[in-house]
Amino acid sequence: MNLIGLYDSLSIPETDRKVFNATVIPEYPEFRLGIDRDGNAVLLLSINEQLKDSVLKNVRLKYLQLEQNVECSISENNTTRSQAFTVILFRSTDRNLQEYFLRVAETFIKVIGKTPSQKAIIDALKRIIEVFKALSESPTNTVAGLWGELFLIDNCKTPEVLIDYWHSSPEEKFDFNAGPEKVEVKSSSSLERSHVFSSEQLNPPEETQVLIASIFVRQQGKGCSIQQLIDNISEKISENFIAMEKLNSVVCATLANTLEYSLTMSFDYDLAKQSLKFYRHQDIDKIELINIPDKVSEVCYRSDMSSIQAAKIEDLTDADSKLFLAL
Repeated sequence: MNLIGLYDSLSIPETDRKVFNATVIPEYPEFRLGIDRDGNAVLLLSINEQLKDSVLKNVRLKYLQLEQNVECSISENNTTRSQAFTVILFRSTDRNLQEYFLRVAETFIKVIGKTPSQKAIIDALKRIIEVFKALSESPTNTVAGLWGELFLIDNCKTPEVLIDYWHSSPEEKFDFNAGPEKVEVKSSSSLERSHVFSSEQLNPPEETQVLIASIFVRQQGKGCSIQQLIDNISEKISENFIAMEKLNSVVCATLANTLEYSLTMSFDYDLAKQSLKFYRHQDIDKIELINIPDKVSEVCYRSDMSSIQAAKIEDLTDADSKLFLAL
């Protein structure tokens, strides 16, 4: 399935009426991809009798509009006819955002499948709404920070495992959390191994091992962009639709209203690869919890790691390891 190529093959309707030019998505006969007279991408899902009685409300977001049981005029093979659809309209002609929507739509279609139940359709529609709600919010991380996390996923042995343990909310204390195994990614644009930590990150519960992934990130015009990293990872996990859905969700939630221009920001991939090192939390200078008063919270500080010996992943794994074995 290549919705971007399919969308590019569509012509804008030559009419002043509200009509879509649309085409059936190969292997998914219940879906059509269309274009409206303003050049917006439209995903159409055929309505069955069960879905007509759904309690899911129509939604209108900054970029995404969802309407159910809409009688649409569909132009296919030079023939126009009316049919009821659930309509998902992406209201932007910005190319970067359009391509992102079409990639998310591909995952959405694969998750639903060829013969979806009413529950599967409604659950998937709710998730795609949540993804695009984030585009009107403020970003929760820097572009360099997200790039570092995606870089680690792209360079690990098993991307699906890292995505599974990846934070659903960027505000969580650790980027990857598998209970007793945690990984926190720290990106440095100063090319120094000096990073800011929260007290919780370096003082985890007993029997917990935290690995700090330290990466040098330098913006580079001809480097590797956020979108290229997403594409790299997507190719590796193309058959794992749940992982694909989470990848899209976390990226949208993290970049939020900066998604439009952040997707193309590029960084030096070779520098990041050469600089990537892992450090145990026990080896990093920190403020011990005993020295932090009970009524003091959200303590953060910068710690210099330049003189610390990097850890070897193989020395930290055993038969019960899940997250570390995937690195």
